[in-house]
Amino acid sequence: MTNLSRDPIINVVHNGIKEDIRVLLSAKRYRGVLILVYSGMDTMAFLAMPENQVEVKSQDFIAWADKYIGFPCNEKVTGEELYGARCGILHTYTPHSRLSRAGKCRILGYMDKGVPEVRYNPHKSTELVMVSVPALVDAFFSGIDKFLVDLYSDTQKARVTDFRFKQLFHELPAKKKK
Repeated sequence: MTNLSRDPIINVVHNGIKEDIRVLLSAKRYRGVLILVYSGMDTMAFLAMPENQVEVKSQDFIAWADKYIGFPCNEKVTGEELYGARCGILHTYTPHSRLSRAGKCRILGYMDKGVPEVRYNPHKSTELVMVSVPALVDAFFSGIDKFLVDLYSDTQKARVTDFRFKQLFHELPAKKKK
C-alpha cells in the first residue's frame, strides 16, 4: 500500500495549504487566513506559470485568480483586486497597495460570514468592496481543485507541475532511529 501523505497534492495542497488555512479559519484568525490564502494563490500561480519561467509575476497571479476565483453572488472581485489585496497584507499588513493607491483596483475589506459574499455599495464608497473571509477560502479551495484538474489534463503541463511540486515545502515524517 502506498503512503498517500507522500503524494505532493495530498502533502502540499491538502495537508499543507488547505489544512493550515482550515485551522486558522476555525480559530477565527482571519488575518492569518488571508496571508495564507494569498500566499497559496501565489503558489498556484507558480505552478501555472510557463515552463521557461522561474519566478511568478504579478500577471501570473492575476490571470490565475481571474480564471479560478469566483463567488456565488453577483458582485465580482477581479484578479487585479485580489493581487492588490495580496500586496497590501503581505508587504505592509494593510489593505492598501500600490494598485489601490493608484486607483487601479478597489480596496478589499473583510467580514466574517456574509450573504452576499461580496458587497459593494458605490453610494458609500467607490474604493471599497467587502469580502467574506470564509467565502474567499471556499472560492480559493474550489479554484485549487479546478486548477489541478486542468493542469493534470495536459500531459506537458503535468510534467512541469510534477517538477515544480518537488520544489515546494513538504512535510515528511522523521526517520526513526534504530
